[in-house]
Amino acid sequence: MLDTDQLRSFLAIVDTGSFTRAAERVHKTQSAVSMHIRRLEERLGCQLFAKHGRGVRLSIDGEKLVDYARRMLQIEASALSSIAQKGLAGRVRLGMPDDYAEPFLPDILTRFSARHPLVEVSVICEASTALAERINARDLDLAVVTDCGDIRGVEVIREEPLVWIAAPHARIDLGRPLPMALGGPTCNWRRLATAAIDRAGIPTRVLLVSNNHAAIAPVVAAGLAIGVLPLGAVRGALRVVEEAEGLPPLPPSRIGMIQTPAGLSREACALAEDIRATLRSVPAAGVEPALQVDGVAAAAAIASIRRARAPVAA
Repeated sequence: MLDTDQLRSFLAIVDTGSFTRAAERVHKTQSAVSMHIRRLEERLGCQLFAKHGRGVRLSIDGEKLVDYARRMLQIEASALSSIAQKGLAGRVRLGMPDDYAEPFLPDILTRFSARHPLVEVSVICEASTALAERINARDLDLAVVTDCGDIRGVEVIREEPLVWIAAPHARIDLGRPLPMALGGPTCNWRRLATAAIDRAGIPTRVLLVSNNHAAIAPVVAAGLAIGVLPLGAVRGALRVVEEAEGLPPLPPSRIGMIQTPAGLSREACALAEDIRATLRSVPAAGVEPALQVDGVAAAAAIASIRRARAPVAA
């Protein structure tokens, strides 16, 4: 039989990307987590992790185990909740801008549903300022937002560069007004981008304004305009514009969480824990998803991405 405590430690390493953070998540020492992995490997007769630089990454057998482990823990949680009435059940209302939904929401829900399969998560995608209003009105329990100075009580969890984005084939031509696809007037990224462009004296024209990333991304990917995103939210057919292409640097983007003033339920507290773990562990697009024992320097990761994403001439 497989030990579910050992499987829990295994998945904690997979989800957090670190033995140290995994130990914090399962409330054990790092040596205890390492012992769990050794015993699990002995039981299965294979290595679950392989060395990768200064850290480790999942082996082929480890990748096979992930889905089985999640299903086993989900069954265990369901049994406890249904029979012993020790699990969480209920509903949590979560708000999140759609810019963050694609890179972060799947991992958040994967972690949360594996441990709390009977909890329903209701998600609303709106701009950060609108979500803050819903939080204050107690229409939401939690919200992931951009810390823009206009929202109070933000627990900052992740900070990363704000970058210009373009289509892989797009060429930045500063000799004529630069077409831009941006968020609405209340969007903090829009304010930062336009301020930087104005200081640089670069002529622009706004091609598209939308509060939904789902509308902006296809326009940028088609090469019709440029936009802005936090580095970790760059996905799909988009590239990071290089400094050598002449656009001004942008300040960092800070992502955080706010919560209802009414206080959190046990279910909402559990979801908040998984939001923190996800925002801290999800790598920026293009970063090799290795599990680092001691973490990876952010500057080195950013430099690696920029080297890998040389601009493509039109």
